[in-house]
Amino acid sequence: MVVSFVVAEFMLVAGNLLLRILQRGEWLSAWAYGAFAIASAIPMVWFAIRFFRMLRSEVDEMIQRIVLEGLAFAFVVFVPLAGLYVNARTAGLISLNLDPPEILLIPSILAMAGVLISWSRLK
Repeated sequence: MVVSFVVAEFMLVAGNLLLRILQRGEWLSAWAYGAFAIASAIPMVWFAIRFFRMLRSEVDEMIQRIVLEGLAFAFVVFVPLAGLYVNARTAGLISLNLDPPEILLIPSILAMAGVLISWSRLK
């Protein structure tokens, strides 16, 4: 399951990078860029469906709790950080410009950290 998540995340980030390269070269039409963006997100949708099915049927209650706490940790940390970033950038307090791949990776890293924290606490 971890491998399929890594592959899906890589496809999403690599798709974003390739989309940026194609846009700078102006090689495709506008609808093709949209189709490419949707196609690069399909592996993540596939992973989400697989992950939900596995979580509901194949794992025990302790692992479900660990994953839930990890995702809750990621949500609780990411939303205030994202809100702070958006508001501080709007107010002109910071000039840091995060690219979409960086923003996409933050929840994944936080979810992984949350699962590790929950796992170490319950073991």
